[in-house]
Amino acid sequence: MSDLPLAGRRIVVTRPRENAAVVASELELLGATALVLPLLQIEPMRDSDAATLESALSHVDAYDWIVFTSANGVAAVQEHLAGRLAGARIAAVGPATAAAVRALGVEPAFVPVNYAAAEIVDGLGELEGGRVLLPQADIADPWLADRLRAAGAEVDAVVAYRTVGIDPSVVEAAELEEGVDAVVLASGSAARSLAALAAKFPGVAKSLQQTLLVAIGPKTAEAAREVALPVGLVAEEATSEGIIQALTSHFGDNDR
Repeated sequence: MSDLPLAGRRIVVTRPRENAAVVASELELLGATALVLPLLQIEPMRDSDAATLESALSHVDAYDWIVFTSANGVAAVQEHLAGRLAGARIAAVGPATAAAVRALGVEPAFVPVNYAAAEIVDGLGELEGGRVLLPQADIADPWLADRLRAAGAEVDAVVAYRTVGIDPSVVEAAELEEGVDAVVLASGSAARSLAALAAKFPGVAKSLQQTLLVAIGPKTAEAAREVALPVGLVAEEATSEGIIQALTSHFGDNDR
């Protein structure tokens, strides 16, 4: 019998395919069978949004802070920001986002210890009268922008990319119906897409009642519960590493 902490476990990763490879590889190194089942895909913004974003980025030096809440946001604007970031103060929501910023040749001025958007507001210091650029998804929760404005900042929340739900194939749905040990949810959007999948396939809905649903953080867990998904575990740290730690601790304890 393998000593690997996730040996024999079938774990579903629901991130967009381009973002799922690292987590899937880490799970497999720990003995799991990782099943990539994308429920979302990242697409370019519409033309009207592109014009708004380009306008904001052309005056990037007018902002006190640029706040990135995902690596997808960094990727979406990187070609627009080439050569424009000298002296800019950038906040990144977590290590993956910070790494994407560093790939642009800039060190983030602030990365919250607890890697959650909620922690950013307090970490930016005095915001009264300041200007903040917030490149984000088209379906981003307005909570962060609202909190920044409540702290006195003028916030330009601009669409940098679109998050589009994917309908998994019958074959992919069958993977869930056959039973898995855990499903990882890394966003509220993924939770809503999973709930829609369960509504379409009764076998999936039944399987999910017996499957550990793991949320990357409390906001994702809240979104999942709002669509009646039974979240069983929430990572203490809202990162891929936090998800891995939560899974290994949970299944390690259950195997003892």
